[in-house]
Amino acid sequence: MLKRIILISGAFLSFIFINCHNNIGSEPFNFEKETPEWLKEKISIMSTDTTYYYARTRVYRYEWDESFVYHIFIPISSCVYCKLYDQDGKQVQINNDLMLQDFLKNRRDGVLIWESRK
Repeated sequence: MLKRIILISGAFLSFIFINCHNNIGSEPFNFEKETPEWLKEKISIMSTDTTYYYARTRVYRYEWDESFVYHIFIPISSCVYCKLYDQDGKQVQINNDLMLQDFLKNRRDGVLIWESRK
């Protein structure tokens, strides 16, 4: 009897875990609808670049300070947060350590928008 209760409880908990994990409550990111045109142009340039400067580059979208920001992470760049843009494509300057720490601590809902295939 105890084995049956444990088995049923395990199956029930597994079912809840799987359903909660799959139903996060938001729809998947739609590149065509949710990516600003200025960013699509940058991604097009990066994806056709033949110099390998953009090899392994990733573009993320975060919510920060009540708006979206876009981080273009270029692994070979000496400046990790140099390529940070607001919703309109204006570059966001991380001027000091406090601002960097605020970004790192308070950014949320990160979404990978694009990744280099090189």
